[in-house]
Amino acid sequence: MDTSNLPAHTRYSTETQRPRAHYTVQLPLTRVRNIIKSDPDTTLAGQEAVLLIAKATELFIAHLAQKAHAHTLQGKRKTVQRRDIDACVPLHDELVFLERALD
Repeated sequence: MDTSNLPAHTRYSTETQRPRAHYTVQLPLTRVRNIIKSDPDTTLAGQEAVLLIAKATELFIAHLAQKAHAHTLQGKRKTVQRRDIDACVPLHDELVFLERALD
Protein backbone atom coordinates (compact mmCIF):
# COMPACT_ATOMS: atom_id res chain seq x y z
CA MET A 1 0.00 0.00 0.00
CA ASP A 2 1.32 3.43 -0.94
CA THR A 3 1.51 5.69 2.14
CA SER A 4 3.27 8.64 0.50
CA ASN A 5 0.12 10.78 0.42
CA LEU A 6 -0.71 10.24 4.11
CA PRO A 7 0.06 12.81 6.82
CA ALA A 8 3.49 12.48 8.40
CA HIS A 9 2.05 11.43 11.79
CA THR A 10 0.23 8.42 10.29
CA ARG A 11 2.01 5.16 9.54
CA TYR A 12 0.65 1.86 8.26
CA SER A 13 1.54 -1.37 9.94
CA THR A 14 2.39 -4.10 7.44
CA GLU A 15 0.61 -6.71 9.57
CA THR A 16 -2.80 -5.08 10.03
CA GLN A 17 -2.84 -2.32 7.39
CA ARG A 18 -4.50 0.03 9.91
CA PRO A 19 -3.28 3.59 10.33
CA ARG A 20 -1.41 4.26 13.55
CA ALA A 21 -1.15 7.80 14.77
CA HIS A 22 1.84 8.77 16.89
CA TYR A 23 0.78 11.49 19.29
CA THR A 24 2.85 13.27 21.86
CA VAL A 25 0.99 14.34 24.96
CA GLN A 26 1.97 16.44 27.94
CA LEU A 27 -0.48 14.96 30.43
CA PRO A 28 0.73 11.91 32.38
CA LEU A 29 -1.06 8.91 30.90
CA THR A 30 -1.05 7.03 34.22
CA ARG A 31 -2.96 9.85 35.86
CA VAL A 32 -5.42 10.00 32.94
CA ARG A 33 -5.94 6.23 33.19
CA ASN A 34 -6.58 6.52 36.95
CA ILE A 35 -9.16 9.26 36.36
CA ILE A 36 -10.89 7.11 33.74
CA LYS A 37 -10.89 4.11 36.08
CA SER A 38 -12.40 6.20 38.89
CA ASP A 39 -15.67 6.21 36.92
CA PRO A 40 -17.73 3.25 38.16
CA ASP A 41 -19.33 2.83 34.70
CA THR A 42 -15.95 2.22 33.07
CA THR A 43 -14.61 -1.33 33.18
CA LEU A 44 -11.77 -1.22 30.67
CA ALA A 45 -9.65 1.58 29.26
CA GLY A 46 -7.35 0.60 26.43
CA GLN A 47 -4.08 2.40 25.82
CA GLU A 48 -5.38 4.02 22.64
CA ALA A 49 -8.46 5.32 24.47
CA VAL A 50 -6.31 6.76 27.26
CA LEU A 51 -4.05 8.43 24.71
CA LEU A 52 -6.96 9.93 22.77
CA ILE A 53 -8.65 11.20 25.93
CA ALA A 54 -5.37 12.78 27.06
CA LYS A 55 -4.91 14.46 23.67
CA ALA A 56 -8.52 15.68 23.59
CA THR A 57 -8.10 17.08 27.10
CA GLU A 58 -4.96 18.95 26.07
CA LEU A 59 -6.72 20.42 23.04
CA PHE A 60 -9.67 21.48 25.19
CA ILE A 61 -7.40 23.14 27.76
CA ALA A 62 -5.57 24.98 24.97
CA HIS A 63 -8.89 26.16 23.52
CA LEU A 64 -10.11 27.39 26.91
CA ALA A 65 -6.78 29.12 27.54
CA GLN A 66 -6.95 30.90 24.17
CA LYS A 67 -10.47 32.18 24.88
CA ALA A 68 -9.48 33.32 28.39
CA HIS A 69 -6.34 34.98 27.04
CA ALA A 70 -8.37 36.91 24.48
CA HIS A 71 -10.61 38.13 27.28
CA THR A 72 -7.51 39.13 29.28
CA LEU A 73 -6.21 41.19 26.37
CA GLN A 74 -9.55 42.96 26.07
CA GLY A 75 -9.03 44.08 29.66
CA LYS A 76 -5.56 45.38 28.71
CA ARG A 77 -3.83 42.94 31.04
CA LYS A 78 -1.16 40.32 30.44
CA THR A 79 -1.90 37.74 33.13
CA VAL A 80 -4.84 35.36 32.76
CA GLN A 81 -6.82 35.20 35.98
CA ARG A 82 -9.68 33.04 37.18
CA ARG A 83 -12.12 35.86 36.49
CA ASP A 84 -11.08 35.82 32.80
CA ILE A 85 -12.00 32.15 32.52
CA ASP A 86 -15.27 32.76 34.37
CA ALA A 87 -16.09 35.71 32.10
CA CYS A 88 -15.37 33.95 28.80
CA VAL A 89 -17.36 30.78 29.57
CA PRO A 90 -20.87 32.23 29.04
CA LEU A 91 -19.75 34.09 25.90
CA HIS A 92 -18.93 30.92 23.93
CA ASP A 93 -21.53 28.25 23.22
CA GLU A 94 -19.01 25.41 23.35
CA LEU A 95 -17.98 26.37 26.90
CA VAL A 96 -21.43 26.89 28.45
CA PHE A 97 -21.35 23.43 30.07
CA LEU A 98 -18.61 24.76 32.39
CA GLU A 99 -20.79 27.46 33.94
CA ARG A 100 -21.59 25.60 37.13
CA ALA A 101 -18.61 23.27 37.04
CA LEU A 102 -16.12 26.02 37.84
CA ASP A 103 -17.82 27.15 41.07
